[in-house]
Amino acid sequence: MTESRPVLHANIHKLVASQALSKLGDNFTEVALALFILSITHHNVADLGIVLAMAYAPSLILGWTVAGVIDRFNKRQTLLLSDLMRAVLVASIPFVHNFIWTLIAVFTMYSFAMVYRPMVRAIQPQIAGDPATNARSGARQQTYYAVADMGSYLAAAGVLFLWGVGPAFWVDAATYLGAALFLLSINVPDEIWAAINRGGTRFWRQLADGYRYLKAEPRVGQLTLLSAGTAAGVASLNTFTAPLSKVLWHVSSQHYVWLLMAMAVGTFISGWLVERYGLMERWTPRPLIAAGFVLTGGGYVLTLVTGNWWLGGLCLLLVGIGNGFFGVAMVVWIQQSTPVSVRARVLSIRGIGMGLGGALGASLGGWVGQTRGIPFAILLSGLLWLVLAIWCASARALGRDGERGNAA
Repeated sequence: MTESRPVLHANIHKLVASQALSKLGDNFTEVALALFILSITHHNVADLGIVLAMAYAPSLILGWTVAGVIDRFNKRQTLLLSDLMRAVLVASIPFVHNFIWTLIAVFTMYSFAMVYRPMVRAIQPQIAGDPATNARSGARQQTYYAVADMGSYLAAAGVLFLWGVGPAFWVDAATYLGAALFLLSINVPDEIWAAINRGGTRFWRQLADGYRYLKAEPRVGQLTLLSAGTAAGVASLNTFTAPLSKVLWHVSSQHYVWLLMAMAVGTFISGWLVERYGLMERWTPRPLIAAGFVLTGGGYVLTLVTGNWWLGGLCLLLVGIGNGFFGVAMVVWIQQSTPVSVRARVLSIRGIGMGLGGALGASLGGWVGQTRGIPFAILLSGLLWLVLAIWCASARALGRDGERGNAA
């Protein structure tokens, strides 16, 4: 039975809201985890980089398995299980209060996220109903994320300053439970949630089919490789942001919250621009992605010439705008270029590349920052973003004008 457009729109809004609520909690953990690790390791940036690398390591280590079995799972049940398990794990971090356990908990949380993210993105176009609605929902998702970012950073500032790190982890756990409730309220046909393959196709065949599609479709293959480079750049910047206030401007590391707030405002601005002016419908994704790379790398490098943290925050506003541009354009482009029969597998394989890039970006970024200094590390990261922008602008496989894919 075909659902009415208002019902479809309500469902996609619930899906986006579920992800935004989960993102709100992630932000509490992002702030709390950085300050927690810097506190227990006496401000060791390399140790922080190792912990942040655990967010990417599962995709690198386990991603091959996920790509071969993800289509065997019922999507609603898997997403709910992921939310519940992540709630338990994040709540355990302040209770155990141990560096090794934090590594284990973060690794396990992102092992569930490794399944959750490609699965959500695979079903999003089906719930949206048509490519235009999916593009707008992608932009709206970025806007919701930015609102969640801003609200959570303000709340995190209050929670951290008044009650300490522990409650921030507990807030995160509660938001995972709220995200699960949103998923339960989505009313779509059972076939959208159902497993695509219940074991009729062997593991290696499913995995091989995903790789064959990437080989046969150069555009999706190039976007997958580009995503790995993007993950390396984002992970390195995430590693540098926490110690930035103390190293560059000699103020408390707790100013980290306000720097994250500046990036969130920038992401909100870019999401609003994309949705309000239909940039994903008027333009092809390529210029949005390339512009996003330039703004992200350039904004971060500009922090090196600022004399105080609030000017640095304005630079990070540009970083947020850049993140919003390339984030929505890349995901929507891959979704619309990939048929539903292999979409989850292709996104899982993309996750493997992003896991490798992210793990290298966080660990190497932390090591360079600790041994050669944060300014030098930021310059290297800026060079990486410039290379990504040139790659995006010149890659022939992405099409002469970066035309969209049209897969259902």
